[in-house]
Amino acid sequence: MDLKPLIKWSNSQPLRFLVVGAWNFVFGYFAFAGLYWAMNGRWPDWLISTIAAILGITMSYLTHRFITYRSHGCWWREYLRFYVVYGGQSILNVFLIWILVTQLELNAYIVQLSISVVLTVVSYWAHKHYSFKQTNHYEED
Repeated sequence: MDLKPLIKWSNSQPLRFLVVGAWNFVFGYFAFAGLYWAMNGRWPDWLISTIAAILGITMSYLTHRFITYRSHGCWWREYLRFYVVYGGQSILNVFLIWILVTQLELNAYIVQLSISVVLTVVSYWAHKHYSFKQTNHYEED
């Protein structure tokens, strides 16, 4: 068995980001679907969605920390920064949908797909240079 492709994959941070992101998408969807199936009618939709988002973002943080960026920084600082990045992206996404779909009446599916592609690139950059920014000094966990 030739391990060169696997080794090449493991050395490519952008490729790891995309593969981990695909896993995180699947995990987040099934976290929501499972909670909705189990708790629909007992919990309000917003609570189900909020808990699923927290589970999804936490899984995303852990997989990006250990697989994508291989970080050894202060975990709680990175976790908070991770939320800042995703919170900022969520606000930007809602704003762009409002402008492009509600105000300019563009196709919602194409707009969301386009936003998602752009935010994927922004997310990679923001996590690399902010959430998991490497420092020159040792940080305690």
